[in-house]
Amino acid sequence: MSALNRNLLWLLGAAFLIAVGYYFSEIVTYILIAWVLSMLGQPIMAFLQRRVHIGRYHLGPTGASIITIMTFYAVLAGILMAFVPTIVGQARNLSTVDYEALGEKLKGPFSQLDRQLHQIGIFSPGESLANRIQEFLSTWFRPTLVGDFLSTFLSAAGNLLVMFASVSFILFFFLKENNLFLDILHALVPNELEPKVRQAVQKSSKMLVRYFGGLVVQIFAFSVVVTLLLLIFGVDNALLIGAFGGLFNVIPYVGPILGIAFGAFITVSSNLDMEFTLLIPMLLKMAGAYVVTHLIDSNFVGPMIFSKSLRAHPLEIFIVTLVAAKLGGILGMVVGIPVYTVLRVIAGTFFSEFKLVQRLTEGLNDDVS
Repeated sequence: MSALNRNLLWLLGAAFLIAVGYYFSEIVTYILIAWVLSMLGQPIMAFLQRRVHIGRYHLGPTGASIITIMTFYAVLAGILMAFVPTIVGQARNLSTVDYEALGEKLKGPFSQLDRQLHQIGIFSPGESLANRIQEFLSTWFRPTLVGDFLSTFLSAAGNLLVMFASVSFILFFFLKENNLFLDILHALVPNELEPKVRQAVQKSSKMLVRYFGGLVVQIFAFSVVVTLLLLIFGVDNALLIGAFGGLFNVIPYVGPILGIAFGAFITVSSNLDMEFTLLIPMLLKMAGAYVVTHLIDSNFVGPMIFSKSLRAHPLEIFIVTLVAAKLGGILGMVVGIPVYTVLRVIAGTFFSEFKLVQRLTEGLNDDVS
C-alpha cells in the first residue's frame, strides 16, 4: 500500500473516531475529566504509597486510589459547606424584600440620574431607574426563588449523580493503573504511531499538570488578596466574595466583570436596609479591592503561569480565547487554553514538518522533555 493511501486511510479513521467521539461526547467528557483528575491525583498517590504504611505493609495502588478520590470529594464537600449556605441565605433574604418600598426608597437618590436619562431619550415619560431596578429584582428574586432553585437543583441531581459516579469509577482505574489511558489510545491507533502517541500524551500530561497546578495557585492567591482587602475595608461577606472572585477570574477577560457583579450582588443583598448614600462607598470599596487585585494578577501572577506552563505569546492566548468563546461561550473560554495546549503538543508531535506548526510550538521540545 502506498504512503498516500495509508495516510488517506489514517485520516478517514481519525475522522470516524472524531465523529464517534462527538456522538458519545458525554462519555468522552467523563473520560477526559477523569484523566485530568488522575494527573492531578498522581502526587497524592505517590505520597500515600510512599509514606502511609501499617507496620511493614505499605498502602497499595487500590487503597491509594480510593483515598485519593475521597480527598477530592472532601475538598468539594468543604467548599460546598463553606459557601452554599451563605448563598442560599442571601437568596432567602432577597425573596422576602418589599420591592415596592425599595423602589420608592431609590427614587430620591436616582432622581438626578433619571432626569439625565429622560433628556437623552433612554426613558420615556413615567419611567424611572428606580422602577426598572424594582421590576428587575421582583422578577429575578421573587418569593418563590428558593423553592424554584431547590426544584431545579433536584431535577439536575440525577444527572449530577450519574456524572460523579461515572467519573469516580473511571478515575479509580486511571489512578490504579497509571498507563490505562495510554493503553486505550494505543488500541485506537496503528502500531507505528504508538511511540508518537506516547510522546504526545506524556508532554500533554506534564504541561496540563503544571497549568492546572499554577491555576490553583492563582485562584488561591487572588481569593486571599481580595478577602484581605475587603476585611480591611470592612465589607461584609469578604470570604464569599473573595472565593468566588478567584473562581470567576479563571474565565479570561469576562471573569473580572462577573466577579465585580457578584460582589455587588452580595454586598447589596447583605445591606438592603442601609441608606443608599452609605451603600455606594461600600460598593466602591468592593470594586476597588477587586480591580487592584486583578491588576496585580494580570501583570504578575497570570503572565508567569502562562509563560511557564504554555510557552505561548499573550496575543496567541487572546486569539485562542476569542475563538473558544465563539465556539463554546463561557465554558469554551474556560477550557479553551488547556485544549489548545494539548492541540499544540499533538501538532508538534505529528505535523512538525509544517512551518506554521514549528512557529506555534517553539520551545515545547526544550521546555517539556
